[in-house]
Amino acid sequence: MTEADFPLAPLEYLVGNWNVTNRTGSPGVATGGEETWLSEVGGTVLTRRSWCEFPETPQRPAFRHEDLLVMYVDSESRLQGVFWDNEGHVHFYRHVQVAVGGDGVRLVTDAAIPGPRQALEYQFLPPNRTAAVFSLLVPGAPDFKPYLQWECVRSKPGPA
Repeated sequence: MTEADFPLAPLEYLVGNWNVTNRTGSPGVATGGEETWLSEVGGTVLTRRSWCEFPETPQRPAFRHEDLLVMYVDSESRLQGVFWDNEGHVHFYRHVQVAVGGDGVRLVTDAAIPGPRQALEYQFLPPNRTAAVFSLLVPGAPDFKPYLQWECVRSKPGPA
C-alpha cells in the first residue's frame, strides 16, 4: 500500500496523547487540557478528542471545554473535517490541506456556509511538540483573526 492508499498518512505525527500548554485567547488562559489523536478505521479516519478548563473570571464562571474533530477522505478523495463541541458548535471543514513540507495541516470552513468562517491550523514541531491556532473570519473582515492559540507536548506516542 502507498501513501495514496492512506491520504491521512501525512498526519500520523499527531497520533498519540498530548498535554496542552500555553492555551490563550478570547476565553482567557486555560489551566489544563489534553488532546488524544487516533488513527481509526484502518487509517482512513483521524480523530481528535480534546478538553481544556478555563478558570472563573469576573465576566463568567469557570467552564470545561470538550470537543471532537474527525478528519476523513470523502468520495472524491478530498480531505474533510467535522468538529463538534459541548458548547453547541459544529464546524464543517471543507478545505483541509497538509502543509507543503508535511509539517502541518490547515482546516478551513466553506465560504458558502453563512456566518463566521473558522480556520484551524497545526504546525508540527518534531520530535514531540505542536503549535495550533484557531481563527475566525467574520463577515466583512479582510482576514482571519486568531481566537485561540495553544501548544502541545506529546505525553504518549500513538501505537507503532
